Amino acid sequence: MKKSDITGKNVTILGSQRSAMGAARLLRHFGAKVLVSEFDADKFSADKRQVLADIEAEFEFGYHSPDVLASDLVVVSPGIPENADIIQKIRSKNIPIYSEIEMTSWFIEAPIIAVTGSNGKTTTVNLIHHLLQTAGYDSFLGGNVGVAASEVLLGSLKRSSDKPVFVLEVSSFQLDNIDTFKPQVAVILNLTPDHLDRYVSLTAYYESKLGILNNLDENCTAVLNRDDPELSNQDINVDNSRYFSVSSPSGGDAMLAEGILGMMREGEWSPILPAKALPLPGKHNLSNALAAIASVMDFISDPEILAQGLMTFSAVPHRIEYVGKINGIRCFNDSKATNIASTEVAIHSFPEPLWLILGGKDKGGDFSTLISQLEESTREVLLVGAASDIIETQISPALPTRKLENIESAINYCLENGTNGDVLLLSPACASFDQFENFEARGDHFRTLIQTHEGWSM
Repeated sequence: MKKSDITGKNVTILGSQRSAMGAARLLRHFGAKVLVSEFDADKFSADKRQVLADIEAEFEFGYHSPDVLASDLVVVSPGIPENADIIQKIRSKNIPIYSEIEMTSWFIEAPIIAVTGSNGKTTTVNLIHHLLQTAGYDSFLGGNVGVAASEVLLGSLKRSSDKPVFVLEVSSFQLDNIDTFKPQVAVILNLTPDHLDRYVSLTAYYESKLGILNNLDENCTAVLNRDDPELSNQDINVDNSRYFSVSSPSGGDAMLAEGILGMMREGEWSPILPAKALPLPGKHNLSNALAAIASVMDFISDPEILAQGLMTFSAVPHRIEYVGKINGIRCFNDSKATNIASTEVAIHSFPEPLWLILGGKDKGGDFSTLISQLEESTREVLLVGAASDIIETQISPALPTRKLENIESAINYCLENGTNGDVLLLSPACASFDQFENFEARGDHFRTLIQTHEGWSM
């Protein structure tokens, strides 16, 4: 859809969280008539009411009125599933439904680098963003990473940019309702089971992720993980593909060779940085760094600029984030780990005796896969939140477990029973929505509890 096509259109936005509010502001900016319709009355706030009033958008909280079904098109928040009653009613009226990422892409005239995958997205998009900035690009970072793509685009319109690039983290939910979304570079990091409480099958979840490739043409590039077995099993047909690899004998366009991160350009190997110089721990972060290199090869050709960017990158909050130590016990915030595979990655980062905080809102995963990962290293698995009973059933008695009331209780239990040299890791393998608004709020809460505890130091 063109910018001019949206002017005067009646658009309903379902939901009122971050991406919905951004979509409302962006659509009003381009002249659409907007109705924000939020079924959950508890999500109403005076701040939201003021924002919507300021931009002259209509809004309703606690119900979906018949006006929704009179819309020219609907933008749906990622948290609303396909089987929701209102979605079915909209479908029955043949009203087009789009995601906020799809809608925002209509108005982006600069190159888009979009990253999806089950794990590693946030670190990778932040790396890409930092590399582009190091090379002098005006990089705009948004999407599932914390600031809605629509908000990022609105902010960019207020700036004069000579070399703009949009770097978007894209979830499967955001890809469920795309139509013409076509990034110049589409990245798939990996495919592991997740969101099985939302999708009818694992195949359906994988198909959603692969949707990022649907509209690529000869001017676009797919960046793919050669090391990922599930991704390798998919039937992917794109004109241009680029691979990254930490360990594949086939190598890749960006790969690890003899301890060096580097890239292949026109058949020649260009070393970039010794792996040990990367300021991020773990093999998974070597993979993330190579994904970032492969993603920016159309924009940055100088290995020295790439090396400078990699060496000056800082770790992402909530992703194996060191938050200090208490009585010799080092504490790490990995609240971003909202699925089991992501928690497995975090576990492998620590050879030390481990106290692991698991739990939250269950997403339908198989926690028994953690048993083999934790048998040798774990002091105790501390279970919190709504999924405690489910997790305990799946991993006990193979692993020592203890159910606790909340994260604070888990911290206190570890500190009372742990010893100097142990690691306390919050890596929940679950969504946060049973007790927190999002994973950031959960991680911030954990960090605050640690850093205000008696005896804390960095």
